[in-house]
Amino acid sequence: MVYCAGLSNQALARDLGMSIPLRPLRGQLLITDRVPRFLHAATLQLRQTAEGTLQIGDSHEDVGLDESTTLEVITRLARRAVRIFPHLAQVRLNRAWGALRIMTPDGVPIYHRSDEHPGAYAVSCHSGVTLAALHARDIARWICSGQAGDPLLAAFSADRFDV
Repeated sequence: MVYCAGLSNQALARDLGMSIPLRPLRGQLLITDRVPRFLHAATLQLRQTAEGTLQIGDSHEDVGLDESTTLEVITRLARRAVRIFPHLAQVRLNRAWGALRIMTPDGVPIYHRSDEHPGAYAVSCHSGVTLAALHARDIARWICSGQAGDPLLAAFSADRFDV
């Protein structure tokens, strides 16, 4: 059994004797109308989809479970994007939303195996897309092996917080 339930991992894993410390961190994202391709690599603030829309976002807000958007952050994100790429001043924003990141105390993923319940695991990270290659291969192989620990993954155990 693998818990990969976002912020709910904290409560679910507790039932299996695992302590998985997590907290929400809101990020807001803006999506523009489609524009001709100009951004061939993602930046920290912007990325362009294959369809041509721009995703603009780089906010980190400690607001509990509030997923809403705020005019203040939307304005800051849009202004920064225009400062970086002035031609975006003429591009229309299509939508904005807020979402919660799954954050550990140190910002590093948790890949943890329950000592009390062999076969139970918790996987928690805020960047599942960025780390997809690791999850699809190394983490999956470790979980499927049923082994107590992989030396390469030991640093990602939730035990690092037991000090």
